[in-house]
Amino acid sequence: MKLGLRGKVVLVTGASHGIGRAISLAFAEEGCRLALASRTQEALAAVTKEAEALGADACHWVTDVTDPDQAEALAEASSREWGRIDVLVNNAGGGLAKPFEAVRNEEWEHTVNLNFLSAVRLSRAVLPMMKEQKGGQIINIAALSGRVPRFGQIASNAAKAALINFTESLAAEIAPYGIRVNAVCPAAVFNDRWQERLLRYGKEHGLPPEQAMAELAAKRIPLGRFGRPEEVASVVVFLASERAGFITGASILVDGGMGRTVSAP
Repeated sequence: MKLGLRGKVVLVTGASHGIGRAISLAFAEEGCRLALASRTQEALAAVTKEAEALGADACHWVTDVTDPDQAEALAEASSREWGRIDVLVNNAGGGLAKPFEAVRNEEWEHTVNLNFLSAVRLSRAVLPMMKEQKGGQIINIAALSGRVPRFGQIASNAAKAALINFTESLAAEIAPYGIRVNAVCPAAVFNDRWQERLLRYGKEHGLPPEQAMAELAAKRIPLGRFGRPEEVASVVVFLASERAGFITGASILVDGGMGRTVSAP
């Protein structure tokens, strides 16, 4: 399927690891021009080189998107470098595995800032140029936990839920300008946090890592395996393309079926 994205300018936050890295490389394979951002210089530079090795033009900025000034500067620098921004992927985020009474005020503020307000700020920053271009795409990486709360991580559940509602609300407001806004909601995509959970699960049940992964996947995920970051990236790239031109305000689950089932005790 030809997606028609060659030459499009794509800004990706949280681009240096996991899903963000996979999204960046997937757009690189489509021939896009990339503006990549994260807080870690070494990993970010490595992803930029990977993208360039795939034939893409790419640049990067070390940015903490929880800082309003840095987020605005990122949008300005990206538009100066490439002259436009066609696609914004708000991928920066992270979970907080604490129950309600254990979450401190500053942890609430940081979690909401990282998972929700950073997307609000960057969307606001790119909107004027997208309006002038008479089109663009904003794709927010939320989570299944924004739809079906995950036990023991109330702060990030609430922040992701806010991001999903923001996606739906903004999509309705700016649709007349030809700008589409969608969310992708992953779950059980293997990353460093899942590695830690698997190590704990294996230790509790006396299982080696591979067996712990297979057993946990069989119990919790209808498809019987963990997802790959590249599978999330494929959905993001499709949503950014004109093949998805009639999709806006959607929140698409990429979760192996977890969001439609109840796990056994």
